[in-house]
Amino acid sequence: MTSGPESEDRRNFLRIAVIGGIGVIAAGVGSASVFLPPTPGESVAEGSRPLVPMIKLGALEKDKPLAVELTLSVRDAWRVRKRTQLVYVVRTADSEDASSFTALSSICPHAGCTIEVKDDKFACPCHGAQFEVSGKVTKGPAPRDMDPLAVSIADYSGQPWLFVDWQEFMVGSEERTPRGSS
Repeated sequence: MTSGPESEDRRNFLRIAVIGGIGVIAAGVGSASVFLPPTPGESVAEGSRPLVPMIKLGALEKDKPLAVELTLSVRDAWRVRKRTQLVYVVRTADSEDASSFTALSSICPHAGCTIEVKDDKFACPCHGAQFEVSGKVTKGPAPRDMDPLAVSIADYSGQPWLFVDWQEFMVGSEERTPRGSS
């Protein structure tokens, strides 16, 4: 085995080649993801609040909350970050327009715990807050009603689907303030 300046140059060259190769592969994967469309059930945000396809309209019974787990994707420069978020959807009328549906965030406005469905109503397991099926708070310590989310109906894969405009709100205050606003 040789040692000396020639051997050191060879090690430096290999080290730079390996690191450079990893960088080229990472850049290639990141660049390719820019051109890949989101998969069904996901949406990449153009702003900070993506519209996410949720469910077929006929899948909901009136006044029966349905828990839907959304996969939210947000593009941050060249990478896509994904996370899941639970949303409750309630059909409030028999028609097929957006005003017949309510979407509610599962994030408790008191301390941010995940609200659960209990006997077709909502309850927070952390501190005992309770809510009607409409999202109205009936027992504290929640300082306000569950946070409603805007819904719309649009064609998705040839059928009308309910979409939600996902948004997060600050917890712990009576005022409904979107997260990220001043």
